[in-house]
Amino acid sequence: MRQSTETVFVDTSLGRIAGLRRDGVCRFRGVPFAEAPVGALRFCPPRRKTPWTGTLEAFEPGVIAPQLASRLLAVMGDFTRRQSEDCLRLDIVTPGVDDARRPVVVWLHGGGFSSGAGGLDWYDGGLLAGEGDVVVVGVNYRLGALGYLVAPGISDGNLGLLDQALALRVVRDIVAGFGGDPDNITLMGQSAGGNSIAALFAGGHPMKGVRRAIMQSAALGMRPQDSVRARALGADFVSELGGDPDKPDETRVKLAELPVSAILGAQAAVARRHARFGDTAPPFQLVQASAGLSDTIAFDHAAADAMTGIDVLIGVTADEADAFFALDPRAGELDASAVAELVGELYGPRGVGALDLMARRNGDIAPGALLSAVVTQDVFVEPAIAFACRRAADGGKAYVYEFGWHPAGSPLGACHCLELPFVFGPAQAWGDAPMLAGADPVEIAELSATMRAAWLNFVRTGDPAAAKLPTWPIFTAGRKNAMRLDRRSAIRDLAGDPC
Repeated sequence: MRQSTETVFVDTSLGRIAGLRRDGVCRFRGVPFAEAPVGALRFCPPRRKTPWTGTLEAFEPGVIAPQLASRLLAVMGDFTRRQSEDCLRLDIVTPGVDDARRPVVVWLHGGGFSSGAGGLDWYDGGLLAGEGDVVVVGVNYRLGALGYLVAPGISDGNLGLLDQALALRVVRDIVAGFGGDPDNITLMGQSAGGNSIAALFAGGHPMKGVRRAIMQSAALGMRPQDSVRARALGADFVSELGGDPDKPDETRVKLAELPVSAILGAQAAVARRHARFGDTAPPFQLVQASAGLSDTIAFDHAAADAMTGIDVLIGVTADEADAFFALDPRAGELDASAVAELVGELYGPRGVGALDLMARRNGDIAPGALLSAVVTQDVFVEPAIAFACRRAADGGKAYVYEFGWHPAGSPLGACHCLELPFVFGPAQAWGDAPMLAGADPVEIAELSATMRAAWLNFVRTGDPAAAKLPTWPIFTAGRKNAMRLDRRSAIRDLAGDPC
C-alpha cells in the first residue's frame, strides 16, 4: 500500500524548516547548524549558522563531508552521496512536531575521523524514532585534514570535535520544536563517534542536557595523537600542497583557495607515506593539547571522571580488528616473529604480554589472527573495561556488552561495525554489506529487534533491560558483567585487567 507524504513545518531560532511526514515519522534532512567552512573559514572553528529568512526545505538527503573511500569499504559496503564543504548539517527524525518532550538521541558516526556521515541511509533513525517515541539526530562533522589538521598559524586541529560540540548546542536550542526534550539527551556514537563522546567530556565542552551516553566500539585505546606527531603530519601535508609551514599567513591564504580535490589528494599522499601496517589509527584525528581537548590526564580517564551523573552503555564486538586484517593478504603472510616485532613496535610491552598469553591459549591460531586478537584486546576491549571500571569506582552506572553474533563461516567474524545494522535496523541500505554475507535474515531481524528494544530502554530509563534478554546487571569493579549479544544472549565476564 502506498504511503502518503505530508509536509510539516517547524519554527526554530535558525528559521522555519519544512520536512516530510511518511511511514509514521517526520524527517528533516540536511539542516545546517553552522556556516559553510569554505574560503577564509576553511580550517577555522565552526560558526553558528546565521538565521535564514523564508522556509528551508529539508526534503532531500543532505551533502556529506568531503572524504576519500572508507578503509572498511570491503567490510561494510559502499555508499554514494554528494560531497561538499557546506556539510555541517543535521538529519532529524521525530514521531511528531509537537510539545511531547521526547528523549533525544544525538548520533555521532564512525569512520576513523576520515569517512562517513550522520545522515547516511545506514543510520536512518526512523525505526528507533517510531518504536521508541524518541527524536533521533544525525550529525555531520568535518573529516580528515579538513577536520583534524594541526599546522600552527593555519589550523589548530580538532575542528571536527568543535563541529560536534556546536551541533550539540544547536540541537539543544531547537529540538523542542521537533517534539524533543532538550534536558534529556543521549549521546550515541560508534568507533570515531564513540571516541568523540569521550573527547567532548574530556575537553570540558558544555554537556547541559546530556543524561546518557552509548559508546559502541569507541576504540579508547586509540588515544589522541601527541602534538609533536600531529605537527609533523601537518607540515608534511602543507608541503605536499606547495605551502611553507614556516610562512603560515601566506600558506593559509593559499590553502583557502585550493579545490577540495587537492586537499583530499594531499591527505591521501600523507596517509600513504605514514601508513604502518597493524596500526588502526588514521593520520588525521583527535590531537591532545589542541583546540577543545586538554592535556591534563589520559583523555579516556578525564572523560570517565567528567561523566558524573551520566548513565553509560559501552561495548565492543568480539572480533573488532578482523575488519582491518581478516581480508588483508599481508596478515596471512606474517609469521610469529614478524607479529611479535610488529606488536612490540606498535603496542609496547603490554601488547607483547597479551600476544604471548593468547599464543599459549590458542596454539593453533595463525599469526595474522593473533595480531587481530591483540589489537582487539588492546585498542577496544581492555580500554572499554577500564572505562566502565572507572565509572563504577566513582559510583556511576555503567552497562557493558559484547556483540558476538556473526554469519556462520564468515571470515570477518563479529567484526568492527557489525552491530550497526542491529542498532538501527536491517534496512535495505545494508543489503550488500560483506560483513552480513550469508546471514539468515530472520536471525538478523530477531536480534535487531531485541537490541533496538535494549538501546531504547536505556535511552528512556537508563536501564537496557529487554524482554528477550537475561537480566542485565550493572557493571561493578568486583565482577565485570557484560551482556554477550548473540543468537543466545547471556551474561559473561569480559577478560581484562582487574578494576
